[in-house]
Amino acid sequence: RRERLRTTVVAGPFLPETDWRTLRRAAREVAGLELRRSVPDLGQELCGAAASVSQCGYNTALDIVRARVPALVVPCSELGKDEQWVRARRLERLGAVRVLEPERLDGPTLAAEVRALLGFRPSPLALDLGGAPHTVALLDEMLGGTRLGAAADEQRVGGGLGP
Repeated sequence: RRERLRTTVVAGPFLPETDWRTLRRAAREVAGLELRRSVPDLGQELCGAAASVSQCGYNTALDIVRARVPALVVPCSELGKDEQWVRARRLERLGAVRVLEPERLDGPTLAAEVRALLGFRPSPLALDLGGAPHTVALLDEMLGGTRLGAAADEQRVGGGLGP
């Protein structure tokens, strides 16, 4: 006997409205399934999850790594767009996620992968996520001054926004 997992599906903003309505109708028939169009903080949702199945967009990938949730990613496979593949394979090599190729995606394969995922423990990663301050510092250095840093500091404290 297989145990059913309580499942939350977050459709996201890019799912066409007609597909969303079809999904909502189908979801009514599935016990233990919660369907949500969006959530205010996906990272927070992932912190309480037993597992995650998603594509591998930049923000989602960072949320997965931060939450240290066992994750199966199915990278977007649009022709000419390979950044999700590059990201997914890199995270897989680092032991942070498992990857399922879209051409292998079907019900039985997904079910088997999710069962295997429940025993997967992602490796902790120490990623430097401070790209914006580093970019400002590099640009300041390249421009030979601190104009950008001063402007960035002013923006952080709300300079120029008040009366």
